[in-house]
Amino acid sequence: MLARITEARERLGALAEERAASLQADRTDLRLVASWIRPLVIARGLCARAVLHHRAAVVRRRLVPLHEAVGALVAGRGLGTKRPKIVEARAGLDRITAEREQRLAPFGGTAHPSWMRLVAAESAVLARAIVRQLRTTLMPKAPALAGMAMGWWIANTYTDSHARSVLRSIGIGHGGTNVVSGSTYKAMSFWLPLLAAAVCAYLGERLAESYRERVRGRLTDSRTGTNRP
Repeated sequence: MLARITEARERLGALAEERAASLQADRTDLRLVASWIRPLVIARGLCARAVLHHRAAVVRRRLVPLHEAVGALVAGRGLGTKRPKIVEARAGLDRITAEREQRLAPFGGTAHPSWMRLVAAESAVLARAIVRQLRTTLMPKAPALAGMAMGWWIANTYTDSHARSVLRSIGIGHGGTNVVSGSTYKAMSFWLPLLAAAVCAYLGERLAESYRERVRGRLTDSRTGTNRP
């Protein structure tokens, strides 16, 4: 069991190093690449670190039952009574618990009024309804909105006309002030919105999969009786 815990902690350390390397790669590339390619560098880094964060969360969730098992083993064998720090921590916890029960006894064991339970329950129902509407209405349109936002940013940042750039710099007309070649402007106008929509769709799928995995994990824990934070 301790070997599995050590292996998981080493994996978390390796993931932290990968995250630091990803940040350093982004900083290096942002200094070296052209300005119009920087959004791609940023998107690449966000996607890579999102995957690393997900992998680290999976490892942390696997550590929870291992830590609980070690704690139960220590408590079952009475090893905790031989450690002064454990004894002191338990005494402090018992003291805080007794004080809490004493203070809340006149109020029925809780500091919240009775109507707060109803408000909390109804708020949870309302939150689930809002999330359901966002998932069914907004999420399918999110990639298109991301593509539109990227197209708007390109149109207001870059131009292939020196005349429009000069006029825009003095506040006349619409469009960007950074001049690029006509072929570059057309490529940016086509590929960057497409890439933004694809990245948005990818992140949406990853978030949905992470949410479904978390829900499945909680259902499994509820059946097996395992507590998960």
